Amino acid sequence: LDFAPLPAELEAPGDFASDVLVEAARAASHVVLPDEDATDLPLVTVDPIGSRALDPAVHIARSDNGFLVTYAIADVAAYVRPGSVLDAETLARGETLYFPDARVPLHPPVLSEGAASLLPGQVRPAVLWQFTLDHAGEVSEVQVRRARVRSTAQLDDAELQAALADRTA
Repeated sequence: LDFAPLPAELEAPGDFASDVLVEAARAASHVVLPDEDATDLPLVTVDPIGSRALDPAVHIARSDNGFLVTYAIADVAAYVRPGSVLDAETLARGETLYFPDARVPLHPPVLSEGAASLLPGQVRPAVLWQFTLDHAGEVSEVQVRRARVRSTAQLDDAELQAALADRTA
């Protein structure tokens, strides 16, 4: 099957304009990190091999009463100044579009695959959700806040499955 015509047929956005790329590059080098430091959490990302746009990271820990699930999502908004050309482009695109053989990103790659990506070993701004679960998996508490995080590993599905199977996850 030839999926190449699909983005044009669905009127997907094209390449980013040069002023958007310039602003994204500037934003990538001038981010303000949140005050809260959560870099001690051993978060991991789970994405296909070769992925660079690593948005979510997760950590699950046993507690006395069940589990603490921490979910971090890259805080790309920390890089986008309201009212800027980058902001206008992001609002116009609305979301990253995925096709069988292509991806049309929401943000320029300097952000989505670089400065804002939760790449292992890099301190990044994130929105951090923490869910306290009982032994039955029922949520008893939820906290959401901005924090700086550092992913410890980038896993693919097979690596995660192997770690779960051998109980090293």
